[in-house]
Amino acid sequence: MDLLKHKVHTAYKGVAESLMSTRTTSAFIEKGVVTPDEFVIAGDFLVAQCPTWSWQGGDPKHAKPYLPADKQFLVTRNVPCLKRAAAMEEYAGKENHLDGEDEGWVET
Repeated sequence: MDLLKHKVHTAYKGVAESLMSTRTTSAFIEKGVVTPDEFVIAGDFLVAQCPTWSWQGGDPKHAKPYLPADKQFLVTRNVPCLKRAAAMEEYAGKENHLDGEDEGWVET
């Protein structure tokens, strides 16, 4: 079922992208959408300010012609999550190592 949903969404997205033109005038204030140039400028600012963010080129066959080849999308990596780290410290050393058929598994 998920595969069917994905295929329908992909087809819908492809048709919508082919019918809609690429935005050339900014409508950020009115509609919250940006032009490709504004997206690149904002992405460059984000990458300069936050070292966990970086540009990626991705697969060339999926590249959008209105974006630079090396700036197709933004990714973030190695972001510390203090909430998750604190939660894991609570369980540190309290694991129950399972034996028998479940050997190698840990119960927390």
